[in-house]
Amino acid sequence: MLGGVGTVKSRREQYAEQTRQALLDAAAAAFAERGFTATSIDDIAASAQVTKGAVYHHFSDKRALFEAVLNRCDEAAKVQVFAAVSDHPKDLWAGMLAALEVTLTVCADPTVGRLIYVEGPIALGWTRWRQCEDQYTFTNVRLLLTSAIDAGLFPPDLAVDPMAQLLSGMITHAGIALAEAAPSARTALRSGLSAEIARVLRGLRMQTDP
Repeated sequence: MLGGVGTVKSRREQYAEQTRQALLDAAAAAFAERGFTATSIDDIAASAQVTKGAVYHHFSDKRALFEAVLNRCDEAAKVQVFAAVSDHPKDLWAGMLAALEVTLTVCADPTVGRLIYVEGPIALGWTRWRQCEDQYTFTNVRLLLTSAIDAGLFPPDLAVDPMAQLLSGMITHAGIALAEAAPSARTALRSGLSAEIARVLRGLRMQTDP
């Protein structure tokens, strides 16, 4: 009997998670296509094929649902960024440059770029949006800077937090620029942004050549 109760609970939990993921998928598609303001909870519920009550069971309001979508985008980007670093286990510098390329590729994606950099500030307000983005961008940049100092790539007296703020700000504004750019201009803009951010990183490198 106890085993049966446990099985039922497990199935309920599994169904709840499937419903939550379906809502996130539907919300992400709707927000990216129509924008936060023009998308209603009814639209999302219909797309996910659930009741409006099911939406409110998982999320307190549309803003909370959007923030969950944003966090999922950021988590996915974080996984890609650190996978790029891990692909170069013996060359952290190459890994950092690869992480930069992955970051800008994510920013240039029409769906992800619009969700994070266009709809994000509209849905959450500038202050909360920056807090959400700093949780990922600033933290990730700071971790990479610390690793670069430990590896002897960057000088040991580098002011990590101020530099992380500067670099994360550059990345955030690069994302905004890419999201707002015309599709025909995005590739050239991405290339230019990559080159200039890499130039800044090269300026931080320790000079090891005689």
